[in-house]
Amino acid sequence: MKLLTLDAFNAGEAHGSTSPRRNPVRSRLWPAYPGFQRVGWAVAVLMLLSVQVTEAHRDHGVWTELVWSEDRFEITHHMHLQDAQRVLERLGVDVRLDSPEGLAQLALYVEDRFSLSERGESAHLELIGAETEGDFLYVFQEWHGSKGAEIPQIDSTLLKEIHPDAVTWIRIEAPELNQTWSVDGHNSSSSS
Repeated sequence: MKLLTLDAFNAGEAHGSTSPRRNPVRSRLWPAYPGFQRVGWAVAVLMLLSVQVTEAHRDHGVWTELVWSEDRFEITHHMHLQDAQRVLERLGVDVRLDSPEGLAQLALYVEDRFSLSERGESAHLELIGAETEGDFLYVFQEWHGSKGAEIPQIDSTLLKEIHPDAVTWIRIEAPELNQTWSVDGHNSSSSS
């Protein structure tokens, strides 16, 4: 029994020939599929691009909901914990994010950078508290405003000092009013 090695195969010993074969893989694959090499490169490039897409960075922002409940709007802000941690660092507060002190600092941060007005008058927002759940920080406020169909003017600079491109997404739900829009700059709101 003769042991067949790759060198022996390329030398043609498997077929009884003594003359070496020229590029055996090319002679078997490339002539049958002339565009195979270009397709192979295209697939490799697409695979590299798909890896970059899967590692894409998420957008920075705060999601805010205003939901009418009996005689008031219940306002809930939520942001990723990573962003909340950066806020604490920026404030120079050295406490755990989920500690009572950390939650209080973050709630005061939101209270200071989020406001709304109705018919040109600044609305009083009552700060209720904050908590963490999963990957998010939640800050709760209440607004005893009118439940009319008029959209309030929103002023939000949340996360702007950390991420200048940060956006606050707003959803308001009340009788005769169900809107979602974004606030991406100081003192502006646009309905969509």
